Amino acid sequence: MRCVKLGSVFILIFSALILLFAQSQMSVYLEEVLVIGDAEEDLMYQRPGLTTDNDGNIYITDLKNNLIRKFDPNGEFLNETGQKGRRPRGLQGPSLIKYFNRKLYVSEVYNPGILVYNKDLEFEIEIPVPFTVTDLYVLSDGQIAVTALKREYEEGRAIYCIYLYDREGNEVERIIYARGRRLTMMNMVSFVVDRRGEFILAYTWEDKIEKLNREVDEEQENQVEILWSQSLVGKKRVRMKEEKDERPAFGQYPAEAVFKGISLDNRGYILVLGGHLSENPNRDVYVLRGNGQYLTTITLPEPAHAIHVDRNNFLYARATKGTAFRKYALKYFYE
Repeated sequence: MRCVKLGSVFILIFSALILLFAQSQMSVYLEEVLVIGDAEEDLMYQRPGLTTDNDGNIYITDLKNNLIRKFDPNGEFLNETGQKGRRPRGLQGPSLIKYFNRKLYVSEVYNPGILVYNKDLEFEIEIPVPFTVTDLYVLSDGQIAVTALKREYEEGRAIYCIYLYDREGNEVERIIYARGRRLTMMNMVSFVVDRRGEFILAYTWEDKIEKLNREVDEEQENQVEILWSQSLVGKKRVRMKEEKDERPAFGQYPAEAVFKGISLDNRGYILVLGGHLSENPNRDVYVLRGNGQYLTTITLPEPAHAIHVDRNNFLYARATKGTAFRKYALKYFYE
């Protein structure tokens, strides 16, 4: 009987501690551990491509010099590949780069498709995606998810999609995440996929973070469920500009970014880099739980235009002009 009472008391105390821990406020401390490049160097230039492998090696894209560069975890230069010219040996504006299972997947600004390299930066294959990619995420060795700055139509309404392709360039699925938007550019998103296979989208030009589940009903093709939607900057709107040329390419277009990138850490927290409308423009990184609950904001020491979090919870931030990046250790604690 006494053991039962003691067990009950222990459960009550344990439950109270869990509740107290859950209600406590989380803070994040950044410790800078590495910086490569600075504003005076041409080491890197203008693009957000940055990823890491399982050993902590760092890979970046260099748009100005048409290169992919590799560094060790301490920032020592190891190798590079590219140079302007014809594929597979040359690159035309390397942009995004993602690592998966000993392979590197690279998009280009001036060419459609995805280039695949091994860890030694040796070209292997090209995935012939038929459009220029605006973001990508590798789901498996045989499947990649991509977005594009284009508009399609379904039953007379505009639709915007995440496209899933196999290694041969065959479209195997499309996930419709938005419908009926007036401006094509306003649909642009960065996205990641969590451990449950659910897509988390950060809209570039709108104050919206969404989580999608695409497996709603097997009988309903191309249907998705919005699990949650979050606003982080008070539903502010970006400034719009209008081209005054005789033949404008876009007409109206956004002049400010709301969110500039999204990443997941090894705890499943979502980190979103804010843009021009944040309290600290291009420096605030919002931290959310997987259920969309806002936890805290990290403020970077300097403006950035891209972030990446590796498997060891190091945060990499690429500077606004792309000429440098910094590596920080993420340290969470509760108050």
